[in-house]
Amino acid sequence: MKYYHYLFIVLFLFSCQKEVKEKQPILLADREAPLGWVYLRIYPDSTFEFETRGLRDRNLFGGKAEITNDTIFFHYKDSIPYAGTKAVYTKGAVAYTDGKNGMHESLQIKLSKLNK
Repeated sequence: MKYYHYLFIVLFLFSCQKEVKEKQPILLADREAPLGWVYLRIYPDSTFEFETRGLRDRNLFGGKAEITNDTIFFHYKDSIPYAGTKAVYTKGAVAYTDGKNGMHESLQIKLSKLNK
């Protein structure tokens, strides 16, 4: 009789789990940094992630992206990374135009489902 209780509990727990689907990006861009990588992911719901990874650290910046013509405006939730808040995209690259201290970040597009 005990085993039926355990079986019921296990089956109940499995049935209660929600299926978690990972969001599929509409734009993926990256570049190799001196000791790591820089990634940009934009999703269909206009959210984005700008990520920098090094040997020991990982910084993730997120928010909403506004895409108009060939320009992407990034509205960050919290802090703004060195790359800036505005980028121009072409067929092969995303180039940030307003980085801190005149820094210009450029990422190679790996996947794009943006209509241009």
